[in-house]
Amino acid sequence: MKPLGPDLDSAGDQRLSRRTLARLSRDLDGPAAAGADGQRPRARRRAEGAYFTPAPLVELVVREALAARLARRPPTWRADGSPELTVLDPAAGDGRFLAAAADQLAARAARRGLDAAAARAAIVRRCLVGIERDPEFAALARARLAGDGGGGGGGATVHCDEALLSPAARALEGTADVVVGNPPYVRSIRLGLADDRLRQALRGRYAATSRGEWDLYAAFLEQSLEWAAPGGEVALVVPSRWLTARCAALLRGKLAAARSVRALVLFGAEQIFQGATTYASVAFLARARCDRVLVARRSGAAWQVGQVPAGELDGAPWRLSIGRRRALVERLAGRGPALAEVARVAKGAGTNADPVFVLAPESAREVEPALVRPCLRGRDVEPFGAGRPARVLVPYARDGRFIEPDELGRRYPRAAAYLAGHRGALERRERGRFRGPAFYRFGRPQNLAWLSAPAPKLVVPDVARAGRALIDRRAAMVLDSAYAIRPLAGARAASLGLLLAVFNSGVVALWLRETGVPLRGGYVRLKTAYLEPLPLPPPSRFTAAAEAAALAPDAAGRREEIDDLVRRAYGIGRADWADGSPF
Repeated sequence: MKPLGPDLDSAGDQRLSRRTLARLSRDLDGPAAAGADGQRPRARRRAEGAYFTPAPLVELVVREALAARLARRPPTWRADGSPELTVLDPAAGDGRFLAAAADQLAARAARRGLDAAAARAAIVRRCLVGIERDPEFAALARARLAGDGGGGGGGATVHCDEALLSPAARALEGTADVVVGNPPYVRSIRLGLADDRLRQALRGRYAATSRGEWDLYAAFLEQSLEWAAPGGEVALVVPSRWLTARCAALLRGKLAAARSVRALVLFGAEQIFQGATTYASVAFLARARCDRVLVARRSGAAWQVGQVPAGELDGAPWRLSIGRRRALVERLAGRGPALAEVARVAKGAGTNADPVFVLAPESAREVEPALVRPCLRGRDVEPFGAGRPARVLVPYARDGRFIEPDELGRRYPRAAAYLAGHRGALERRERGRFRGPAFYRFGRPQNLAWLSAPAPKLVVPDVARAGRALIDRRAAMVLDSAYAIRPLAGARAASLGLLLAVFNSGVVALWLRETGVPLRGGYVRLKTAYLEPLPLPPPSRFTAAAEAAALAPDAAGRREEIDDLVRRAYGIGRADWADGSPF
């Protein structure tokens, strides 16, 4: 039969408009259909990354992916009502994405005057392929896709296997017209605890798994383009973290170089999964050149929709600001040097057991003072203040060297006794990774020597509603709910006073909201990937005035004045700010 014409092919499609996305948000707020994953204990679902996608989002993802593929290359339709298409879900779960594809393709067949039920049975049998590693979920998918619901004819092909390694999956490379789904979200460190064989097999196999602490879903993003046929479409529901995370830089670079990214839907702080806090996105990729990327961003209760030139994207964190705020962000980016050029940004050290290492006053008096240091956490950071440091037990020398058990017992017997009293809790961290004589190591002893250096540093929390920073002059240890920033030697453009003014201003809040991932409750993340590209204002009388005001004893009471000086240092007038700022 002849391919559908463009008028029929697009009939009934709902593309990524503000109205469509607003309706999606309303539907997601309605009665939730948890599906099969609701029957599993939360701990097991978290370990497996198995949180199933709500039906309204499944419908939109499948509809948009099919519409894009059919518009790009209309298929031939067989006499039984099935198109010559292959739809693959490589993490099929209970089969809901494949079932939605069957329903939508059957509706298209019905618009051609064919029997929808018969067409659906043929589509299920001839067009749908799933891969699911969990036998329980694979059985559920097969049951959901069992032929025509009782009329015979067989069901979809659902392989029970590991999609990223199985021969069946490799045989599908280059064959799928549409790849859809919601792959598992499992960080590599957690994957190593649950399935170290899989972690070792995937490490370095993909650009997405070649750097840092990667995530399983990122490997699916990359592999899905290998499964797609030329002209094919990929649509996966994934966390938005890959758009900015340092560990995903090689993945971003690979997709950007291939011009594979067609559209991105960013849900911001909106939560779409029951029982899990996840900052979600939908990535639409194509085996076709895409010179512009459609971006839909949830902003408060509304949606913004715009485009970003694909040529602006590379391995660096992607700035996906659109609309009037994009103009403001671009003006910031055209000013002075990026923070990374003139300062070092370092995450605080992680104990993985703050209730043990961060000492109550009575406990601090029980251990040797040489191992007790002032510490700053995110909660301790007051705008323009000195902070209220806690006290932390640090079983490391000032140069970052771990103090071994024999030396600890000999030189610091009271600290050794205190830690021994908490041995059980410390050994239980990360499922026993710290068992043994060195059970009292920090979980993430990163940057210890640098953080302990006597040179003053700026400290910012890792999460805040707006800019918040102080200058530490006491060589306080910074824990991992905060970051430290210290200007490089000779970097006048990044004086501590100027950084203090900028990081307590609305400008930094705008930058973080537009270039990072907004969190629930109006919070933003102040992490290295978002902070390092932050442009600083060039030298001017406004820069000098902002620095002087930030260092004044009464700075906390002059926040509005300092905020205005910082904006003017960036060349942003009051009218521009009122027109586009998030405040």
